[in-house]
Amino acid sequence: MKRSDGAKAWSRVLSELAQVRVSVEWERPTWRVSWQDGPTREALMDRAAALGGYRVGAPLPSEDLRFARRDSGMAVALAWLARGSPESPAAARAATPEVEAFCADTGYPQTRFDAGTVAAAELLRRVSRGDIAEMGLLLAQAVPAVPPSGGVLPGPELIGRVVSSRWPVGGPPEELLGSSGGRPAPGSGTVRPKACQRCGKPLNTDASRGGRPAKYCSGACRTAAHRGLHRASPETLQWVDLTPAVAALPAEMRFAAH
Repeated sequence: MKRSDGAKAWSRVLSELAQVRVSVEWERPTWRVSWQDGPTREALMDRAAALGGYRVGAPLPSEDLRFARRDSGMAVALAWLARGSPESPAAARAATPEVEAFCADTGYPQTRFDAGTVAAAELLRRVSRGDIAEMGLLLAQAVPAVPPSGGVLPGPELIGRVVSSRWPVGGPPEELLGSSGGRPAPGSGTVRPKACQRCGKPLNTDASRGGRPAKYCSGACRTAAHRGLHRASPETLQWVDLTPAVAALPAEMRFAAH
């Protein structure tokens, strides 16, 4: 068995654990493990080190792997919103390392904020074209200033489970392969709402149905809720008074921003 075969095994195992695509490729002078968003570098690196003790990925040992996580534009935008508006353009430039550190410490960023913050982050990403410095400058110009988004929602370090590989007796223990004894059932990792998120009526929470957990009691409530997400309320949009910045954008970007 070659080390390239070990790299393929590591890619498969780590991708299943992380539930994002994890590539393991040779980049002289070492093997580079890379992925976007998903778990933190420390979470995936620590799990690989633990699995390496059971010869997972042999003959490529975990000590020869170098881990590099990339941040998407959405992750960076969420980090800026968690911080809030800088006091000035100079403060925005100075805050960039703080935002980068927040990204590095926050696993699965798009699951760690409420829907309103995620929607605002998507707008910020689009207007800034995903540029971390431009996001800070836009927020520094926001009127009124954007307050910090509040607490980050809790979440697991790793959300997946290894299901495609089998080891003989003496292989990795169950706790290193995932959070449950088998493939997670549909919706099993999600807290099921007990009441309709539109009208408040009790929901049928029978978990035996499978599929995604219900959020609404009827199609009418679902439709009304979805329409509400696309309807701009003053409370939702008051921070996005980016008129000076938008006016300076090319015409196609002004269209996208609106």
